Amino acid sequence: MHFDSILAVSDFTALSSHALERAAQLARQHQAILRLVHVAEGPTTFLTDPVARLAHRARQLARRHEISAHAIERSASLNEVLAEASASTLLVMGPLLQRSWKRFHLGTTLDQAVHGSVCPLLVVKQAPVRPYEKVLVAVDLSPHSKSLIDFASLFSAPTVLKLFHAIDTIEDAKLRSANVSPDVIQASRLGSRHQARDRLMQLVGGLTVERPASAGPPLVFEVGNGDPAYSTALHQQATQADLVVVGKRRGSALTQFFTGSVAQRLAKWAAGDVLIAPLDQLHAAATADTGWWMGGRDV
Repeated sequence: MHFDSILAVSDFTALSSHALERAAQLARQHQAILRLVHVAEGPTTFLTDPVARLAHRARQLARRHEISAHAIERSASLNEVLAEASASTLLVMGPLLQRSWKRFHLGTTLDQAVHGSVCPLLVVKQAPVRPYEKVLVAVDLSPHSKSLIDFASLFSAPTVLKLFHAIDTIEDAKLRSANVSPDVIQASRLGSRHQARDRLMQLVGGLTVERPASAGPPLVFEVGNGDPAYSTALHQQATQADLVVVGKRRGSALTQFFTGSVAQRLAKWAAGDVLIAPLDQLHAAATADTGWWMGGRDV
């Protein structure tokens, strides 16, 4: 995997400062160019020119991390940031939770970024005290799962890589509404859990055969119950994973408003950093044997 260009977003909050620092660390790790952009989603008063202030920050990061870094010479709206990100291989930002009344139906700034970014998006919530070592991958057991696991492994070279699959309890609710007995519901739940574990074992077994021992840490997995986003957020907190990796699929704006995607909800609920990868592009890149995300390419 190779990242050519990383775009990091700042609104000069403490959390966006963490995002810039993490982006600089990743730029050094992947020998990528780092670009900084100031996002302006509403009227804000600064004592100094935000672009000049961000340019100064870029010079500081370049010196400290020995990387190539510069600031884009104008403030940008979120839509302009997403347009810039289409030519990048990674978008990095803090959990921007502002909500514009003009675009209330689109959710917060973070919701819109998760929904609209065509490149992988890293949401930084913690101060970057060390590289990502303990990584949790939320898998849905679809054909995209392998590509997502490979992506997570190559993104950060973790020492611990754990797969987590949550069984949605919506089926339990359907059975209860049909007045099915508790014993039948329990049997259905156990059957779903055994099936999920079997599929995870097959997935891990296939990946272990394909990957040499030096390719990364051994894969472990766990199955949980409940809403996938909420269950994954709880598991991340329980295991103290540094990073959660989750895939996203294309969805409509209407679905985004009423329920949000698993990736959107996880980005808001997780206590740690969250890396969101477009599954269609990852799968297409793997199928084409390019091995990684092609920045700016909407397959």
